[in-house]
Amino acid sequence: MQRYQFPYVPTLRSRPPMRWTDTQESTTCRRCNTHWEDGDPALTIACAGCGAPADEPCRRSSGGNERVCACRDEAAVQRGLLKRCDDLTWDGRHEKPLLLRERSIAQALMCRSVRTGAPISRWTS
Repeated sequence: MQRYQFPYVPTLRSRPPMRWTDTQESTTCRRCNTHWEDGDPALTIACAGCGAPADEPCRRSSGGNERVCACRDEAAVQRGLLKRCDDLTWDGRHEKPLLLRERSIAQALMCRSVRTGAPISRWTS
């Protein structure tokens, strides 16, 4: 009896889709309701973890980062740009999600692309 061998079928690994976010859009912590009118203060400094420059969202090579890296948040706390979140968090980080959109915003000053598999935010207009 001969073994059956399945034919080789290459799989195309598609890249995660692009979403767009305004890094200077006002944001609110979901835990403590602290509000920042000029956007996330941690985004004003460069990220040492993923190498994202200032005013750009954190990124991973495979995509999928919709939050600021922990080291960037910690650097912002050390520089006095952020204070620690006191509500329901073990690490003192604020819950500051990026609002992701399907296409870029023409009137935004800092509209940046984010390569992610996440869906478009429900709270965007």
